[in-house]
Amino acid sequence: MSNVTKLIIDKVVLISYLKRTMLQTIYGIKQFQTNLPAMARQINEVGGHYIVTRRNKPAFVAIPFDDYKEVQDILLEMNSPELHKDISKARKEYHGGKTQDFDKFVKGLK
Repeated sequence: MSNVTKLIIDKVVLISYLKRTMLQTIYGIKQFQTNLPAMARQINEVGGHYIVTRRNKPAFVAIPFDDYKEVQDILLEMNSPELHKDISKARKEYHGGKTQDFDKFVKGLK
């Protein structure tokens, strides 16, 4: 995941933000079907994603396959019992005041 920055948010939800430009365009399903070849080419070449609506409500998202694989990996990680155990332990340590200054932590890695 070299092109992904991971942020840990409340409830330790892992979200990926791609560093490249994210195209987000909303299309109705009929318009999407009509322009699918051009949109698929643009998604592959430029990246980004398309939100497709059905009766003005979001129905699905079209994204590059590599982005889909990253999302799948994140979901698998999020469902890992070992990860949940580590997160629970880290929260207890944090709330117990067992923290470390970030700069000191980085220096300790060297």
